[in-house]
Amino acid sequence: IELANELVRFDTGFGESGTANGYGKLVERMAAAGAAPEAVTLVVLTHLHPDHILGLMTGGQPTFPNARYATGAAEFEWWTSQEARTGARAEMAKTVESLVVPLRDRMTLLRDGAGVAPGITALDAPGHTPGHMVFEVESAGQRLMLTADTANHFVASLQKPDWVVGFDMDPQKAIETRKRVFDRIAAERIPFIGYHMPFPAIASGSVSNTQLKLAPI
Repeated sequence: IELANELVRFDTGFGESGTANGYGKLVERMAAAGAAPEAVTLVVLTHLHPDHILGLMTGGQPTFPNARYATGAAEFEWWTSQEARTGARAEMAKTVESLVVPLRDRMTLLRDGAGVAPGITALDAPGHTPGHMVFEVESAGQRLMLTADTANHFVASLQKPDWVVGFDMDPQKAIETRKRVFDRIAAERIPFIGYHMPFPAIASGSVSNTQLKLAPI
C-alpha cells in the first residue's frame, strides 16, 4: 500500500527458504513493480505462520532494512510464550524466535481497532492463529478488507464457513471469525483480498441464501 510518506508491505512470504521450490519471489516481483526493499517503511504481519514471516530475513539480515514492523499483540505474546515454545508448535515458535523476536525493538504490537497507518485499521480475527488479524483499508471514501488467512479456500471456506480447515489452530474460533468477518463484508459490500486464493485474489461480495457469492474485480 502506497501512502503519502509510507510504503506498507503486508507479510513476506517464504523468502530465500522457498526459492528451491519456486516460492520466495516477493522481492523479485516488487522490483518488477518498481519498489525496492529499501523503500518499504512498514511491514505488517497478519500472523506469524512461517509462510508469512520467512521472508523477513535474507542472508541473516532484514530484507526490508529501513522498515518498522507491526503485528498483533496477542499473536506475538502467544508465539513467544512457554506454551508455544514447548508444545506441538515448538518448531514454528523457534522460527518466530529467530526471525521476529530480533525485530522487536522496531515493532508495534497491535490491539483490536488500532490504527496501523493513515487509513489502515487492525481488527482481531483469531482462530487461524491465536492473534490473527485482518486489516480494513480506507481511502477517498472507498474501503478494502485484507482478510489474510481468515478463509483459505475461495469456494469451500466462504460458502461453507462451518467446514473445518486443517491449518486453523482453533477450528471453532476460526469458524466464528469467518462468519463474523464475511457477514460484515457481505452486508457492507466491502471488496476484500484473501490469501491462498486464485489470482487476482480480490473480490466483491453479495449475499444469497446466507452464503457469500464472489465476483472478481
